[in-house]
Amino acid sequence: MKELGKGYCGECDSKSKVLIIENGGIWSKCKRCGFMEWEWQIGDGVEYLEYLADRYDVPLKEILKALKEE
Repeated sequence: MKELGKGYCGECDSKSKVLIIENGGIWSKCKRCGFMEWEWQIGDGVEYLEYLADRYDVPLKEILKALKEE
């Protein structure tokens, strides 16, 4: 499991969400309130990875690298 970036959580109104890369997929989880949701899995569009990179302020290359390491 690898954690990347930092994003806004709409549940608790904080910038405490991270991307969790695990088992070939990506989840987002708030470190403050614990809210978690599925974001991406192998087979989904690469365009959404670009969106996640922007939203969580992490380079797309880092996300792709983490997915390959899983």
